[in-house]
Amino acid sequence: MRGRGFFGNISNTLRMMKSCVSVLKKDKELILFPIFSAISIILLLVVMGSSGLLPLGEEQEISMIPLIILIFVANFFIVFFNSALISAALERLRGGDPNVNSGISHALKHIHHIFLWSIIVTIVALLIAAIKGQRRGGIMRNLLGSLLQAGWAMMTFFVIPIIVSENKGPIDSIKRSTSLFKQTWGNQITANFGFAIFQFMALAASVAIGWFFGMVNETLGMVFGLLCATTSISIIYTLEGIYKAALYEFALGEKPLEFQQEDLRSAYRAKVAPAT
Repeated sequence: MRGRGFFGNISNTLRMMKSCVSVLKKDKELILFPIFSAISIILLLVVMGSSGLLPLGEEQEISMIPLIILIFVANFFIVFFNSALISAALERLRGGDPNVNSGISHALKHIHHIFLWSIIVTIVALLIAAIKGQRRGGIMRNLLGSLLQAGWAMMTFFVIPIIVSENKGPIDSIKRSTSLFKQTWGNQITANFGFAIFQFMALAASVAIGWFFGMVNETLGMVFGLLCATTSISIIYTLEGIYKAALYEFALGEKPLEFQQEDLRSAYRAKVAPAT
């Protein structure tokens, strides 16, 4: 039986990351996809800032239309390069030999579905943000928003793999994703792994490295800290994409290369009912 609790999640995640790293070693260029996504968003911010659509002054407020455009285009870049990453990962897990060009080319074939999915993602993100309210939205509103966010993430877990693998539209992909999830792991489940743990650790380590070199030179510290943060987060984001592709293959009844079936089977576990 796989471990439970905080340390159990770390143990499970380490095993999963080990399998993902084995895939990444064969296709190191996969790490470029999250980097391309980050660069695209930075360029978007620069363009909108220089054009005046994104006010840079502290006292200036951003109007709703430019803000919505910013969120949508940023989501589009994230979804597009994530689609390219998962396309390449699926190709590797199925015995192929992907590269950056093949991943992007495959994502471009589904650009219309990716565009529509980005719209849906943006609308849902804005609705959840509206439910949570601003800084003092209240405990109940924050709780409701968080529950909706978690439920939405579970329902749409396989949407991108389905779009790039089965060429389904966003609505059909949501239905298919929900069905695959229920058929494979059931209804009342909770994650038995947590990449977020390592994202936090990577950021903390990057801050520490930046602080250390910052004692010598402030600019040097910022450069090293940012470089470490970008590299580590890109690696973890890539590993997450590979793992999502592996879980999708497992849900289809396949046996993705480099992964143990038991690790994939125990990725989610039944929720423990509260004592009455």
